[in-house]
Amino acid sequence: MAILEYAVGAGSFAAGPALLAAAERSTSTVLVTGARTRFAVAATMSAATAALSWFGWLRLGTTPSWLVWCWVCALGCGLTLTDLRSRRLPFPMVAALAGGCATTFFGVALIDGAWARFGFACATAVVTFGLASLVQICAPDHTGGGDAALYGALALFLGWFGWNGLLRGLLIASGLTALIALVVAVSSRSVNSTFAAGPSLLGGALVSVFVT
Repeated sequence: MAILEYAVGAGSFAAGPALLAAAERSTSTVLVTGARTRFAVAATMSAATAALSWFGWLRLGTTPSWLVWCWVCALGCGLTLTDLRSRRLPFPMVAALAGGCATTFFGVALIDGAWARFGFACATAVVTFGLASLVQICAPDHTGGGDAALYGALALFLGWFGWNGLLRGLLIASGLTALIALVVAVSSRSVNSTFAAGPSLLGGALVSVFVT
């Protein structure tokens, strides 16, 4: 297990440049200009991924859930960058987030026979994505397709922790996003103000794992 921990740690520190490249490739946009700025952004994402991985290890231990946590944290850093810089949550990156979760969970189900747990996580992802898409269709000016896809991916991750983990995670993520939306609306004096919802959704979902 020590080898796995060292491998995850090394991967976390090396994640920044890869995440920056993936973010720019998926958006077909240069998100950060200047060699020094690019280095600083990549280093910040690496440090954030490593720190979050360490916090996850303290909470989850060396378990499959921890590996998925690290994956979500890494992709979450990349999605946060793209949403803040371009107001987009690229589908390839959201799909990669969900795909990594699903692949790991499937492997655990295959080895340990946790098919009910795997099925619940997948079902909640489909239902949550459907409901979020319906909201997006009804209010296209306030939410986007990337937000709906991210809701589905996060539901897959949170669903692995059961009903309590799912409901707690979605509640905290949605509540934090609603709070930020209220602050933005008040500060701009416009209910039609837009903001990047991805960071708050991701942050709320990750924080919920530490709430018991």
